[in-house]
Amino acid sequence: MKRIAVRLPNPIGDVVAATPLLRLLRADDSEARILAVGGPAAQEILAGLATVDEFALLEPHDRRGPLAPWREAKVLRRLFAEEILLLPNSFSSALAAALAGIPVRVGRRRGPRSLLLTRRLPPIRRPRPMTDLYAEFVGADAAPPPELRVTEHEERLARETLEALAGHDIRPPFLAVAPGAAFGPAKVYPPEMTARAICLAAERTGLQPVLFGAPSESPLARRIEDRCRAAGCRAPFLHASIGEMKALLAHCRVLLSMDNGARHVAAALGVPQVVLFGATDPAWSDFGTARTTFLRREEVECSPCHRRVCPIDLRCLRRIEPAEVADAVARVVGHTGFEPVTSTV
Repeated sequence: MKRIAVRLPNPIGDVVAATPLLRLLRADDSEARILAVGGPAAQEILAGLATVDEFALLEPHDRRGPLAPWREAKVLRRLFAEEILLLPNSFSSALAAALAGIPVRVGRRRGPRSLLLTRRLPPIRRPRPMTDLYAEFVGADAAPPPELRVTEHEERLARETLEALAGHDIRPPFLAVAPGAAFGPAKVYPPEMTARAICLAAERTGLQPVLFGAPSESPLARRIEDRCRAAGCRAPFLHASIGEMKALLAHCRVLLSMDNGARHVAAALGVPQVVLFGATDPAWSDFGTARTTFLRREEVECSPCHRRVCPIDLRCLRRIEPAEVADAVARVVGHTGFEPVTSTV
């Protein structure tokens, strides 16, 4: 039985984009043992998927230091893998695999790391969906859409949370809003414009707005919440785990989001999204978008710049009017029914 390790990327959205590759691996060799390798967030994202036989847990990305490749190699060595697919393009991930002595190391050519690989994929020359780029690791030209599962445990946690909030007049289905982006502020719609869009969307749809985000995004969420309390906007889920976030998003009618991990989770669960794009190119994340509405100003000459911080006036996002955002949300709500995702495992 062949043992194939898959070193997952760190961003949540990229982990979601890797799920089709896991399915392709399973279809290619049903007898193979698929070993996913990643951080705590990736472990929660993939929970419930039958395409992963084992998960090797790494330390969180933000706690890694100069000795991280050696610690990662120790984890990899215990897997006894014959082959590893290195989805991150980093030198450190390739070094860890080489230190672990894994015989077949597959990854993209990129500077010195190429010397540590035994099979090299060509570098990326143009923006393409990440799902298709990952599918190339198994020789496929295109990938199926991503999919996630809500486990019974995650659903139970979400229902307990919702029952506790019911006494505070917070009840699904929600207008979910994920206003932050770990990439940087160049991806973030200004909070005063976000608040205005939320108020208008709540008025037009009758849905209660709830804010999602990481604990580090609490200041942003509170600024928005303070500006649209009259619309019933609340931020009760900022400290939810990734797994609980999956289950809670499944109870939402629509997600209004920046180009962030939450929108990829929602898409993989079949929840419609309205996504605002500024600094980044939608071509990289054009996967699983059957229920996605993109909002982007095509005429902005400097977009996409892929900068983390805008050096000028964030015109790529500021030129998207809050009324346009609210209209898009209302159109999505008007064309979709509400069927909460149920546990499948």
